This record gives sequence, C-alpha cells and structure tokens, in this order.
Amino acid sequence: MPLEPALYAALEAHAGHFVCSEIHNAKATRTVPFCHRGQAPEPGLAQTLPDVPGLRAFYESYGALTLYLDAESGDAAYQLAHPSEWAELDGYFRPWLECVDPDEAEEYLPAWIDTCLVVGEIPQSGNYLLLPTTGAEAGKVFEFEHDGFDFIELGHSLPDFARRVLDLNPAQLTAIASHVRFITPPESRQWWIETLHDNRGNVIHTAA
Repeated sequence: MPLEPALYAALEAHAGHFVCSEIHNAKATRTVPFCHRGQAPEPGLAQTLPDVPGLRAFYESYGALTLYLDAESGDAAYQLAHPSEWAELDGYFRPWLECVDPDEAEEYLPAWIDTCLVVGEIPQSGNYLLLPTTGAEAGKVFEFEHDGFDFIELGHSLPDFARRVLDLNPAQLTAIASHVRFITPPESRQWWIETLHDNRGNVIHTAA
C-alpha cells in the first residue's frame, strides 16, 4: 500500500520560507522560499524492492523526493533518490568506509552496513541516507555523517522520516542549516538559516 493519504497530502501541501542572515555579515538578511518536489512513482517498481518496513509504501507514492528545496539555488535538505540511482550513490558512499581498519570495523560500523541500501543523500555534503535491510534495524533511515563518522537515526521507516520532516525541531533545522548555503550566481554570498516559517503554523529557530 502507498503512503497514508493524510501524510501524502501533507507533503504535497507543505511549503514556507527560511529567514536567513549572511555568513560573516549578520546584518544582511534574505528570505528563501522552500517546497518539496516529488517525482511520480513508476508502476510496478515498488514490488521489486526489498520487503522491509515502509520502503515499498514510499516508492508506491514517489519515484523520488527532494525535501526543503530552494528552486533558485537548487539547494535542498534531503534527496530521496529513484531506485535506479541507488547503485551510483552506493559507489560514492562506500569509499568513506575504506579508512576503517578491519580490526576496528565492529567498533565503528553498524552490523547492517554491508547490506544496507543507499537510498538518498544530503546534497553537496558527502552525507548519505542509508536504509538497513536486515536485522532489528531493517527499514530504519540513518544519516551517515562523514565529518564525525556517525550513523544518525532519522526515522523508523521512510514514511516515518517523511512525517518527522514536516515538523522540524531546532536541532533538525540546525543540521539542515549546516549544509545549505543558497548560493546563486553570479554572487558568492552564503546564507545561514535563522528561522523557518511554514504553512503548518511552525515557526522554528536554529539552535544557538
């Protein structure tokens, strides 16, 4: 079955804007609109995917989904990729693991790392969205944060992750702000998100 109708409708309707200050020049401000951009699902594709919680439901509703997209700069918070792109993303992700000595793998890498799917990324960051397919964590969404070599749980499933994205908390917004800069040519000015305002009534500030 696809995503719950209420969740799908909420994702389709959700929009708003960020109020930003210029990095190294906080007196300069800018308003950046955001939306979510989905790709239509491909008939029959979801049934070819592993039967883990939430995966088929998500891909019965979307072929791909970009979250918190600024259409002008192309920056976004998260990109959930079409399954045809997973192998390419996997090829970008796996080299990050080569620095882990085999003797240290058990300490630094989760047990599911060899069989997980790389279902998306945080654009232009070197961070990836991973989905275990085996064990107790199967179906959960993790962010691989390469700076700290951390595996951060973002949701119990892809639908749960999408639901959490609709109502961010300050820590989540701060994590997004650390990766997006809303740079538009020919300028090279970079912007920091101070506040999110959306049409769900949320007004959220980045953490101090």
